[in-house]
Amino acid sequence: MARLTETLVPLSYVLAAFVFLASCALTVLGRLWVTPLGNISSVGLASISVLYVLSEHRFRSLGVASPTRSVVLALLFANAFLQSYEIIYGLSFLPAMTGAELRTIILWFLMVSPLVLMRDYLRFKWTTSFFLLALFAMVWAVWLLFGFPQYYSEGLPFAPILRTADLYITSLWLNFGSKAILAAFYASLLEPLKSLRELVHWRGKPTRSELR
Repeated sequence: MARLTETLVPLSYVLAAFVFLASCALTVLGRLWVTPLGNISSVGLASISVLYVLSEHRFRSLGVASPTRSVVLALLFANAFLQSYEIIYGLSFLPAMTGAELRTIILWFLMVSPLVLMRDYLRFKWTTSFFLLALFAMVWAVWLLFGFPQYYSEGLPFAPILRTADLYITSLWLNFGSKAILAAFYASLLEPLKSLRELVHWRGKPTRSELR
């Protein structure tokens, strides 16, 4: 059992790398939604794999000693990104919300709630996190100004204010772009650049105990 636990993190990294590469391949091939996984977008799937690796490393480096716990927390963090996107998407149609949709949004909020347990491991930076959050809001607002078009659906949920020659290609870029920006916002909470600098510093400059 102990040996299995020790291999859990490396194995999960391999699986995350496989998911990332598969998502990139699907995007290049034009298969932008993965039907067997509930029509999740290839960009969303790639974002989840990257966020999982970053958050697992973050949790472990900040004192989560148990590999099982760090893996579970990382999975919950990556899922929180996806569910928060769904919450924002669902709330965009708030005036026409049904009871079933309200129940779904409540479940989404429950799936985002583990972020409260991770607050000690997350850092909101005004120089990066706020900028990315504001950029996400701006892209979402532009999407709404185009009438909030959907790539595979006819018609527009809202009256369009902005116009474009190819409305549904534009909606695809806004959809995937907003998802990538939100993923970058979540990544910024993990201070990935700081972790990278620490890793480079550790490899480039040995500690005193290593010099003895």
